[in-house]
Amino acid sequence: MRIFVSSLFHEGNSFSRLKTGPGSFVIARSASLLGKAAGSRSSLGGACRALTHLGCQILPGISAVAPPGGPVEDSLFGQLCAEIVAGVETMRPDGIYLDLHGAMITESLDDPEGALIAAIREVAGPETIIAVSLDLHAHVTKTMLAGADLVLACKENPHTDYDTAGERAATLLVETIQRRIAPVTAAIWLPLIFGAQMETARGPLSSLHARRREILAHHPSLLDISICNCTTLVDVPGGAQCITAIANGDPAGAKDAVEDLARMLWDMRDAFTPDFTPLETALADVASGRPSTPVILGDQGDRVLAGAAGDGTVIMSEIARHWPNLNAVVPVTDPEAVLRAQRSGIGGVFEAAIGGSLSKGVVPFRAKWSVLSLGNGYFVHDGPYLKNEPATLGNTAVLQSGNLTVLVTSLPGFTQDPAAFRSQGIELDGRDVVVVKSGYHFKISFGSLGACVVVDTPGISNYRRGLLPFTKRRPVYPEDMIEDPALAASIFTRIRPTNPT
Repeated sequence: MRIFVSSLFHEGNSFSRLKTGPGSFVIARSASLLGKAAGSRSSLGGACRALTHLGCQILPGISAVAPPGGPVEDSLFGQLCAEIVAGVETMRPDGIYLDLHGAMITESLDDPEGALIAAIREVAGPETIIAVSLDLHAHVTKTMLAGADLVLACKENPHTDYDTAGERAATLLVETIQRRIAPVTAAIWLPLIFGAQMETARGPLSSLHARRREILAHHPSLLDISICNCTTLVDVPGGAQCITAIANGDPAGAKDAVEDLARMLWDMRDAFTPDFTPLETALADVASGRPSTPVILGDQGDRVLAGAAGDGTVIMSEIARHWPNLNAVVPVTDPEAVLRAQRSGIGGVFEAAIGGSLSKGVVPFRAKWSVLSLGNGYFVHDGPYLKNEPATLGNTAVLQSGNLTVLVTSLPGFTQDPAAFRSQGIELDGRDVVVVKSGYHFKISFGSLGACVVVDTPGISNYRRGLLPFTKRRPVYPEDMIEDPALAASIFTRIRPTNPT
């Protein structure tokens, strides 16, 4: 059985001044894709391992992965899409597996991943099975579900189960090709947005996922239930919470499952209240000596992992001005500051205001900086999130001023992983504070180094009602007062007869 695989991974931010171009993507093809996938905790890695175990021949296309950020340039998306589609058309596989984030946007497209699936379907024909795995913060669309036979998402935030989602999608793909199952999907959308209490192991989502597991355990026809909490930073028509259920030839069972969970989620819509730690409280706690150090602070308002630019200066400014005895490492995106450091050279000193050049309302932080090192920004994730995935920060400079060591990056980058710092020459042992531009995933990568605390900082990724100027996504609660929606599921099916087992 010949299975074509590809990955196109990017989470969008409709409100960013930045565009996401070729420099933000790390791309692998052919043997490089397979080599990366072999040790990766990505969905693509999980899928490739499952396909190998099932005796399939893997036909590698392309893997293109970038950190979340502003809209992808149309021309770049067109090139990547064309390459994937051409691969399908040339190789004529028995089945297709795609690892997509599900919340990509481009300069002109609100649903580029749906467009990609539709284009693949056009050349693959109606009988070729297509399976897709998504991030649970995906913007799931009817175009996606109509074009693919199987669409499912990871279940955990922080995302410790990307590989499991890939394995499941690949396994169901093979079983569908073998006609052992006839998947039918029910989907339901809720006009709801929230940006807090988003971890799946605690708070309201914990009880929702407990109910999801209970439903799966009691209904053998159900193959998967996915709950997608659409990211807050995409302003797209129909941007909503989406719950899907895949059943083996049982549309009624799938429909009942998603409607049950949708009612539960809607009833708890007011439970997603922020519970982040005030910055001053977190820093005072570190200064008191109570927690062991380093303490890892997640910058909730400037999360690159949600699509923010990473140029926020609130934490570095607070530490420098009010906590001079704390030895802190802080990342910031500032391509101009990197150029200044390159001109000064290692050992050079220059005065400049850094940060705040990419986002509205951010005050740059001025100081005299010593250049400790310069780097190319390339690293490979230690994981577990995105383990073995290569990434880029763009060119970098490590600067020091007083008690601050600052990792300055040319591009918004994945700093939820210790490898981002260590690869650029920054050791984390002996620090009091390490700041990361993440609110969730850093906990599973930094947890062994010290206590992980999400701090309540201002910024575009710290959602509050009225913060973001939504236009396409409305009406949506709590931006708008909405009466109880109908919560009726839609059915998507490309059912084929199953073979007797």
